[in-house]
Amino acid sequence: MPTAEQQVLAEAILRHRPFSLPVAIRRALAAAGEYVPPEEETQLQQYADSIDIDMVPDGYRYVSRNRVPLLGLGPLEVFAEPGNPQLLTRCAVWYGVEAQAEWHRRGGA
Repeated sequence: MPTAEQQVLAEAILRHRPFSLPVAIRRALAAAGEYVPPEEETQLQQYADSIDIDMVPDGYRYVSRNRVPLLGLGPLEVFAEPGNPQLLTRCAVWYGVEAQAEWHRRGGA
């Protein structure tokens, strides 16, 4: 079961990618009905700076903080419907040690 931190990070990275991580986190929190008070902006920036996001060539992203695996986000291709050759790209999410195992399986160092 993902933690609140993992859920917010996954939402921020998946749905608010064009933005910097602090802005993406703020937007993900706003979508959930939460907000970051102005006096906590420095803490948000420090938190975002502590997040490491690594990627392997196939697009899998491994997210950790202080070397603790938080989540992995990877492209997952599925067929539109049985018998239809059209592929749709979806995103799969792994949490914690499963994210780290998937990272190594895909060739991450």
